[in-house]
This record gives sequence, structure tokens and C-alpha cells, in this order.
Amino acid sequence: MAGKPVVRLAFRACVAACTALIVLAAPTVVGATVPPPTDTIPLTDEVPDEQGIVVDAPLVTLPNTLSAVTTIPTGCAIPPVPQMVFAGEITKIEDATATFRVDKLLAGTPAGYITEDLVDVRYGQDTKFLDVGTRYIVGAASDPFSPLLVSRVRQDSPLFGGNAVVGVNDSAAVCPNFEDPIRTLREDGEPIDTGVLSPLLNNKLLIVFVLLFSVAFVVAGLFGVVLYRKSLLGAQRGISRTKKLTKRR
Repeated sequence: MAGKPVVRLAFRACVAACTALIVLAAPTVVGATVPPPTDTIPLTDEVPDEQGIVVDAPLVTLPNTLSAVTTIPTGCAIPPVPQMVFAGEITKIEDATATFRVDKLLAGTPAGYITEDLVDVRYGQDTKFLDVGTRYIVGAASDPFSPLLVSRVRQDSPLFGGNAVVGVNDSAAVCPNFEDPIRTLREDGEPIDTGVLSPLLNNKLLIVFVLLFSVAFVVAGLFGVVLYRKSLLGAQRGISRTKKLTKRR
């Protein structure tokens, strides 16, 4: 009789152990047999909103950031870089050089060229298109042959023949067009008038002088013609008188 309680306790222990094994193994079996849930990603441009209603997805526009660097193709000429670009007023013109009082530095560096806000710029024959006391925008480059800056008013003319010259456009590269940075413009950015009559139209005294000179030239020409005709008539009369005297003798 004493062995029966022991058997019962052993039986109960076995049942409890089996139950514990079943309970612990159940999640593993379920996790192994049940596939994990998958989220379905829509392949269209429609997305559900907060209420589950499918709406069109908003369009997102990425900013188009343009590069500030211009790539020059191989074989194309590289434009010159100005030493300095400034706005200033001409205080003096001597021969081929104009002296500016710099009011505002727009680009570059004036080191070694400016003294007490004054800078000398060599123009050559283009100084005839500039006026003392007028403000200009000047793009000037350093001159390797002199300590002065150089600039121009007139735009460089193309070579004789232009694109008709053989070999000019042999390169297959498409070269960009650049404005000449070594140039002097008016204060409003417009080019300076470089016509043949522009120096004459800008100088009233010169206009008066030209008009007076033209009138004097015409009067002198008429006076010369009259004197020439009178001299011819006098010579003819003298010859006729000489012939008459000769016949009488």
C-alpha cells in the first residue's frame, strides 16, 4: 500500500512534465508553421490616406541645381580674365591713357594699380570716344609690356574673311560665345558710340569749326575760279591787242 502513493506521485510528475513541454513547444511550432504577415506595397502612384481611402500620391519635384561652371570644349579659345572691373569717372585724359577715380570695385583686385582711388588705363586711339567727367564701367586687364592696365572701347573686329577663311571652323567642337570682358561700357551697361562722326557730334566747338571751315573753303574756291577766269580773259585780250598792233605795222 505504501508503494501506491509513490507511483501516483511519479505519474503526476510525468504528466506535469509532459504538459510543460507541450506548452513551451507550442509557440515554436506555431511560429514555424504560420508564415509571417507580408505588407503589400502598391505598385501604382496611389497611396491610402488615414481613413484607408486610396488617393493619388503627391508629385515631388526635385530642385534643378545648375552648375555655375562653364565647361569649354577642347579646341575653343579661353576668354581673357580681367584684372579688375570697376565703375569710375574719368578725371583726366592724356594721349592714349585715361585716369579714372574708382567709385566702386565690381570684381578683381586693384593691388599695384590704384593709388588714392585713382587708376590709369591705357586705351590707345580709343580715348577719342571717352569724355572727362563721365562715368563708365571698365573691365581692364594687366599689360605684360607696361605697368598700366589696358582696356578698349571698340569691340575687336573679326579677321579678314571671317568664317570664310579656310581652316577657321575645322574643329568639330561647338564653342560658346563670350562677351569681351576687357572692354569699357557706359554707366548703364550699353556700349559706347564708336561711329565715325561720334567725336564730332559730342564736341559743339568742333562742329562750329567744321562748318566755318567748309564755308571758307567754298568761298575760297569760288574766289579762285573767278580770278582764274579773269586772268584768262585778260590774257586773251592782251594776245588780241598784240595781234592787232602787229597787223598795223
